[in-house]
Amino acid sequence: MNIVTNLIFTLVFTLGMVSCGVKKANYLQSKVTGTSYNKLSEEMLIKLKEGKSVKDIQDKLAKTKQDELIKKLVNDNQRMAFWINIYNAYIIAILKEQPDKFKDRSDFFTAKQIRIAEHDFSFDDIENGIIRKSQFKFGLGYISKIFPPKIEQELRVSERDYRIHFALNCGAKSCPPVRIYKAETLDKQLQEATRSYLTEVVKYQSSENKVMVSPLMSWFRGDFGGKTGVLKILKDFKLIPQDKKPPINYADYSWELDINNYAE
Repeated sequence: MNIVTNLIFTLVFTLGMVSCGVKKANYLQSKVTGTSYNKLSEEMLIKLKEGKSVKDIQDKLAKTKQDELIKKLVNDNQRMAFWINIYNAYIIAILKEQPDKFKDRSDFFTAKQIRIAEHDFSFDDIENGIIRKSQFKFGLGYISKIFPPKIEQELRVSERDYRIHFALNCGAKSCPPVRIYKAETLDKQLQEATRSYLTEVVKYQSSENKVMVSPLMSWFRGDFGGKTGVLKILKDFKLIPQDKKPPINYADYSWELDINNYAE
């Protein structure tokens, strides 16, 4: 290998090693309060579920000053709850009006179509930049962006959390259902969302000692700590025996459009 290739390989390997291990954030457990922006994100999902217009909320969010949003969302409880709700709400709001956009999913997730704090974001910006703390989209959870945009650095969470993959709804049938996340109860809600989704999707065959999991655990494998991390998570949720180490298989993922997938 030439010098440049060697340097790139070393950089990727180093970043991958730094990213090893299951990613689970340590949220504040007491004296956490939701901000006015958290309330707006919650109200947006409530109105969408009731079939009401959310244009007034979208206008408020679009005109919000960047400094104001940064000043209000000061901890990961507030940031994570806000951005998960915003991601899910805009998925529903946009696809409800223009469902054909989902036919080209690559363009749909990369298009700058969400205006918040006088800045245009894509769904990829929100998921991989803000919620996953500046992860390279195609890095499988092992590679961080080297030079993330300043606004991303100012708005992003301080810690990654693998459980967000069971909270974000991308509009497809196999996506996790939509819940309304609150800063005050975020950790408990993420735990319940993860338990619910995994219990439904994971299939363990004791006779063959094989386990089938969601492909989300492959696409973002670094967030889950690789295969070792996936097995640990499955054991933590009592979905496979503690003394087993079954081969991991990945289920199919339905990309059929479903924008009415709300949790009960």
